[in-house]
Amino acid sequence: MRKLQILKTFIDVFWFASILSGIIILFFVPYLFISNEKFDIPIKIYDKSIILDNLASKIILTINVIAFYVFAFGVFKLRKLLELFRKTIIFEEENCLLLKQIGICFLVASLTSGISGFAYNIIGHSKMELKFSTGFDSFLFTASIGLFFMVLSEVFKIAKKATNENELTI
Repeated sequence: MRKLQILKTFIDVFWFASILSGIIILFFVPYLFISNEKFDIPIKIYDKSIILDNLASKIILTINVIAFYVFAFGVFKLRKLLELFRKTIIFEEENCLLLKQIGICFLVASLTSGISGFAYNIIGHSKMELKFSTGFDSFLFTASIGLFFMVLSEVFKIAKKATNENELTI
């Protein structure tokens, strides 16, 4: 259970950092739409610098911000799941639901930011390139993590059913 506590601590730190940055972003993005001036602040998403010089790039940034909030919501659900694990509540319906919700959040956030990055390339701000990153910030990695949580949800459902059947047998 020591590893579970370390994981929960890391997730809590990430969650609180997400809340702080989410509050700052919440005030920054509307200001971008109101202001007509060009910003010299470098904004990088998945190793792509976004230049906020037109409405399309501002909309793409907003879509990425929404993806950030969806991912943060998935982390919030992960915190709840880890708390249930800490209380040794393992094969319950709530855990299966949380695992599925976490997977959906991570997958939606990954797809949304990946598609918006592709759209940013299409509108002409950078040359078209097909690049597969292998780091933790790659589209394939985050989409795979989302799918992994969804598969884990199904595994927990099967385990819950097997546990219930074993309790009924003498």
